[in-house]
Amino acid sequence: MIRVPVRLVSAPALVFTADGQLIPDLKAADFRLYDNDRPQKVSVERALAPISFAVAVQTSMNVRSYVPFIAKVGSVVEALLVGETGESALLAYNSDVKVLKPFDKGDLQQALRGISPGGLRARSIDAGVAAIELLKERPPERTRVLLFIGQPMDDGSESTLASLQEAAEKANVTVFGLALPEIGKAFVSDTFTYEGQPRAGGGFKAGVDLSKLISVLGRTGDAAAGTDPFTTLAGATAGGLFRFRRQHELEGAIAAAGVQLHSGYVLTYYPSSDAAGRHAIRVEVNRPGVTVRTRHGYTM
Repeated sequence: MIRVPVRLVSAPALVFTADGQLIPDLKAADFRLYDNDRPQKVSVERALAPISFAVAVQTSMNVRSYVPFIAKVGSVVEALLVGETGESALLAYNSDVKVLKPFDKGDLQQALRGISPGGLRARSIDAGVAAIELLKERPPERTRVLLFIGQPMDDGSESTLASLQEAAEKANVTVFGLALPEIGKAFVSDTFTYEGQPRAGGGFKAGVDLSKLISVLGRTGDAAAGTDPFTTLAGATAGGLFRFRRQHELEGAIAAAGVQLHSGYVLTYYPSSDAAGRHAIRVEVNRPGVTVRTRHGYTM
């Protein structure tokens, strides 16, 4: 009997030099990927595939002072993340989770401008589950990304963080968190140099200090020890976590996420084993002193 693999696994990867610089010129022969310690035959592409972005924004009353400037960044998200070939959906979460813009209709900028604060809870995990249900319907050749904007916490969700992580891994979704400060906790903001200047035809012209953003990626992209949804999901799916509290910092965080998404590699493969349970992923690069960030694994 010939066994035909039925599951394509995607592993986004960033490769850093010892001093934190991204390496942009690697070939497929430079990579080795192991699934449960078994070497796999992989295809490697630069992360340039069209992107499907599901944006989940916290709109509860305890972030009401931030909602007005979050509502203004639709053009920045479209210019630096979605791009000309991408597509987007928008969800808002507080005590409820609502889809404000599905993938196949509406305008992201207009939908974001319509958000308003309300409700006392922040059901981020339930919002993530709803976003992944939308992303699962997108064509598999597209890069699937879930972008949270809000506090790195959950209040009131019916779903669990473990189930959300499993759903993200099964659907090949990369998760980013743009994190507001939590009430009662100290806040440390990374500094971004970003200047949003409107240009003819819409969008923004970004004046991004790439060397600073790359150093930020190396520091904040790795998941620190912790159990909050943003940190856990970004670490498990090779996404990123960026903190902000002012509008220019939010725009800089969006720029940093764009640098990460468009500077990496996507490794895809059909696992040589379809054994049920947890599969660990390990990626190596045949250059000395490099660091590789990729997803931890997935559940078959």
